Amino acid sequence: MSPDGVGNRAEKGESSETDGVLSNLGARIRELRKNRGMTLSDLAEQGGYSEGYISAVETSATVPSLSALSTLAAVLRVDVSAFFPREVEPEVTVHRAGSPHHLKFSESSTESYSLLSSRLDNPSYTALRHEFSAIDSSATYRYVGERFCLVLQGEVTFSFGSETFSLGPRESLHYSSHPEHALSIDDGTGSVELLWIVTPALVR
Repeated sequence: MSPDGVGNRAEKGESSETDGVLSNLGARIRELRKNRGMTLSDLAEQGGYSEGYISAVETSATVPSLSALSTLAAVLRVDVSAFFPREVEPEVTVHRAGSPHHLKFSESSTESYSLLSSRLDNPSYTALRHEFSAIDSSATYRYVGERFCLVLQGEVTFSFGSETFSLGPRESLHYSSHPEHALSIDDGTGSVELLWIVTPALVR
């Protein structure tokens, strides 16, 4: 999968390439699971998902969120990049506004991610644009590394145990992602757009 607006490729070609990446995602997860000698039940149980959900992911009936991909990668003992094909990147990458090139998801999803950083050899970080109008406030996250979040649009609340931090446009938060934390928005907030800088890199 290539980032938004790389080089002078036609928009139609970029969209087709994205579709191909997403349609093969489930097959790659299934292949990795089988290589580990795991059953659907094993992967579901260790990842905290239902067996039906994992089956739907592997058959491309549904596309997992970025947090789900991170969880599945951890259970399968691989980097998230193992789910995506490697490509040769140009030395300079330009991202154009309005590009349809997203890291995920289904048409009905309330969340989408766009990969902004290039997939260089041994990158030190991953940059993502995260857009959503609703989010599962009951979901909690715990990752290795550091995360920087800049609010571009809307308002969002981060919860770290008993501490909460509400952020609006042009406000940012930098934290170690080891502690368990949650992300939420108030009803009626509308669209939210965040810029994430994540290290170590999620996608290589």
